[in-house]
Amino acid sequence: MASPHEEGRASISDEAVTRGRHADLLRRCMGTLLRLAPRVFFNEPLVLLSELYLRQYYTWKRRWGRDPRDKKRDWYDHREDLYHWSKSRNPLWVERGIFSRQVMFPGCRVLDLCCGDGFYPYYFYAEVPAYIDAVDWDYRAIKHAMRWHSHPNISYWVKDVLEEDFPATEYDVICWDAGIQYFTPGEIRAILHKSFRGLEPRKGILTGYTILVEEGERYHRRHKYEFTSQQELVGLLEGIFPFAGTLETRYPNRRNVYFRAAFSRDRLGGFQPRG
Repeated sequence: MASPHEEGRASISDEAVTRGRHADLLRRCMGTLLRLAPRVFFNEPLVLLSELYLRQYYTWKRRWGRDPRDKKRDWYDHREDLYHWSKSRNPLWVERGIFSRQVMFPGCRVLDLCCGDGFYPYYFYAEVPAYIDAVDWDYRAIKHAMRWHSHPNISYWVKDVLEEDFPATEYDVICWDAGIQYFTPGEIRAILHKSFRGLEPRKGILTGYTILVEEGERYHRRHKYEFTSQQELVGLLEGIFPFAGTLETRYPNRRNVYFRAAFSRDRLGGFQPRG
């Protein structure tokens, strides 16, 4: 007959064996779960479902997400382009980020005029310059940009680029993408003169893009002025800057013209002057 001491040791031994079995079972279960988790949570059908959801969300937002009576809102949520890209396969919306990024260099100082939702400074420019001042007159655009596209190198400003001073006195690159058409010819010249004075006088460059329309046509009812040719746009730029050039890309329903204006011809990077 076992003594109480021996019975106690046997009981402790049985408990240790039981705990060991439980721990081994838990390890095997966790191993199985870790092997299955990527298949469950990171599988292709789930990715496609997520993409479908985002496309449908931004389709809804385009149609119903903003008040059509809001005539003062001119900025656009470019995440819609990002999530529709797999279906549209249209690179139009990427071009402006690439062409503006081409003229930047490490440590440069960038001003982004009419920045809207902040998509382009965040996704295309932020890792290169020393800093970016991104400016828009619509506080709602800046609020959106600060929420979704904040970055240590980007400072967002609510400013009227026509009436107010730029945040800094000198920049190496000024971007004016998809904004020039919202101003009258007189206002465009005023902003170009401000940009001329605000650029570093050797390597400074103004870069941007707008659309081209046929004579007598109108692309968007909120645009105050739409250019009809590259020559017209280059002629305006050359009236203020020593050198200017453009590059045109065409799509079935749209003609884009990208422009650069600088103090030296080599900064145009292959953009063609007026022929």
